Amino acid sequence: MPTLETLGRRIRTAHELLSVVKTMKSLAAVNIRQFERAVASLEQYRRVVDMGWSVFLRMGRPMLQRSRNDVDVCMVVGSDQGMCGQFNESLWPFVLEQVAKTESANGRKWRYWSVGEKVRGIIEDAGVVHDVHLSPPGSLNAVNRKIHEIVLAIEKWWSAKKMETFFICHHVLGAQGGYAPVFQRVLPLDETWAEEHRRTTWPGRCLPMLSASRETMFAHLFRQYLFIFLYRALTQSLASENAARLVAMQAAEKNILETLDDLTGQFREQRQTAITAELLDIVSGFEALSDEGSL
Repeated sequence: MPTLETLGRRIRTAHELLSVVKTMKSLAAVNIRQFERAVASLEQYRRVVDMGWSVFLRMGRPMLQRSRNDVDVCMVVGSDQGMCGQFNESLWPFVLEQVAKTESANGRKWRYWSVGEKVRGIIEDAGVVHDVHLSPPGSLNAVNRKIHEIVLAIEKWWSAKKMETFFICHHVLGAQGGYAPVFQRVLPLDETWAEEHRRTTWPGRCLPMLSASRETMFAHLFRQYLFIFLYRALTQSLASENAARLVAMQAAEKNILETLDDLTGQFREQRQTAITAELLDIVSGFEALSDEGSL
C-alpha cells in the first residue's frame, strides 16, 4: 500500500497534469473559433468570386481544357501535431471508400499527395502510388504560403498532363462537435459546375462588362477558385484538428479527475489510519503510565 508521502506526490502530479490539460483545452477552443471566423470570412469572399464567375460564364464556356489521361490525384490533408486521437488514421479508410464510389474508379490510375508526415506514412504503408508530400500549416498565417506550394504543384502536374482530375480529402467540424471527413473534387471545372454558375440570379438589373480579355479574366478567377477551395480545406482541417484535441483533452480531464478522486480517497483513508494509530499509541502509553503510577 502506498505511503502518505507517495500519495501526496501523486496528487500533486495529477493537479499539474490537470492544469496542463485545461490550458490545452482553452487553446484548442480559442483556435477553433479563430479558424471558424476565417472560414466565415472566406465564404463572404467566395460569394463575390462566384458573382464574377456568373458574369464570365454568361458570355461563354470556361477556358480550362481537360487534361485527357487516365490519372486521378487525391490530396489527403492530415496533421503532424499530437494528442488529437485518430485524426489521421480515420482519413485513409474514408479515402478508399470514396475512391471506390467515384465514376472513374474502374480502369483509372490513382495517385496520392499527402499533407502531413503521419498521413504520408499511412499512404506509403498502404502500398499505393505516393508522389507529392507537403508539410501541414501550423497556424492561420502559414496557410497562404502552403496554398502557394500546392498551386504550384497542381499547375506543374496539369501543364505536364500528369492528371485529369484532382480531389481533396480532409476533416471538417461536425454538427454536434468533433469532426468528420469529406471528399471533394476540385478539378476539372466541368459543364455541370459552369451551368450552375451561369444560371445564378444576378442581384442587380444590369450585368457588369468585362474590361479585361477572357483569357486574363479566366486566369484571375481560376486562381481565386483554387485559393478559396484550398484555403477552406486547410482551415477546416486545422479547426477539426483542434476539435479532435479538445475531445482528447476532455477525456483526459475526466480521467485525471477520476484519478484525483481515487487518490484523494486513499490519502484521506491513509491519514485517518495514521491518526488513529497515533491516538491509540498515546492512549496505550497513557494507560501504561497510569498503571505504573498506581503501583
